[in-house]
Amino acid sequence: MAVAALLAFGLGLALRPLHRDAGGSAAPPTLADQIRTELATRYYRPVPDRVLRLGSVNAMLAALDDPYTRYLSRGELRLAQRAVHEGFSGVGLTLLPGEKGLLVTRTQPGPAKLAGMRPGDTILAVDGASVVSLPFDEALGRIIGRAGSSVTMRVWRHGHTLTFRVVRRQFTRPSVRWHLTSDGVGVIRIERFSLRTSALTRKAAAQLHGAGARALVLDLRGNPGGLLSQAVGVASLFLERGLTVAALGGAHREASLIYARDGAKSRLPLAVLVDRGSASAAEVVAGALSDHGRARVYGERTYGKSLVQEIDRLPSGAALKLTVATYRTPSGLDISRNGVRPDVVTAHPLARALAALAAPA
Repeated sequence: MAVAALLAFGLGLALRPLHRDAGGSAAPPTLADQIRTELATRYYRPVPDRVLRLGSVNAMLAALDDPYTRYLSRGELRLAQRAVHEGFSGVGLTLLPGEKGLLVTRTQPGPAKLAGMRPGDTILAVDGASVVSLPFDEALGRIIGRAGSSVTMRVWRHGHTLTFRVVRRQFTRPSVRWHLTSDGVGVIRIERFSLRTSALTRKAAAQLHGAGARALVLDLRGNPGGLLSQAVGVASLFLERGLTVAALGGAHREASLIYARDGAKSRLPLAVLVDRGSASAAEVVAGALSDHGRARVYGERTYGKSLVQEIDRLPSGAALKLTVATYRTPSGLDISRNGVRPDVVTAHPLARALAALAAPA
């Protein structure tokens, strides 16, 4: 899959259309001008003039002191786009940063393994361009691409340099998995909030109902977040229509409430599992279900990310990941400092939740 860890995507991750020049004879705006305009008109808090007057993109973004607002190269943008899909195209490698390039830590059945690449190999260059000095995400982004297209990788192995030309293929990486325990409790594991997460969660709940589940566990441990729309869809499966899921606000948008949607509802007893790796959209779901008393939350305090990002594509093919809003839970809680606090603090949340749900009423 050509990546060891995905970007910790913003809560409201979305791809906005390319910005087009309005026409006329005026020279097109520079990249710095484009970023300056986005910051002045869409950033979640007012940006001081002293920041907007800085001469480079890196200087402006660094002055924001916001780790979630970032310039994304073409490769990093491809990586961001891939994270919101259930499937992706790649070569079948798990990689980590190495001293000389990208270290192959695992090969899965796929084109790279068939071509002869092995764990322990180090990728030095992709399509003739060295990856040694590139940021990790940019290097990964150069390996992924359209299914059926090819990528050439120069590899270091035991003192020898090898070259592999590999044709990318499509892989499936569902965001939701589920099973029924012997005690009749359905466990729904959500890895991230991708384009089909709410639909898959609804399918999981329906199948578990049909199999005789008498309670459900929603496992959000290690879930870094993803699409806000999908988090709202998942929460709506367990909350009645019209109940608040989250409250949004920002310097360039009116304060607004997001409500649970209509549709099929699960009314089975529910537990939610979280840990310090549960962030962003995962915290939206956990916070909403907890605030409305719909579920008991088990585990550790969550990460505490209350910022909303969108990805603005730029004419150059690169993009700006921009923080556009903050959110609060339905009770008005700002989780940025302390995250979502579990009802039951435990290092063994699944076992505790299963024991509670399986016990006689």
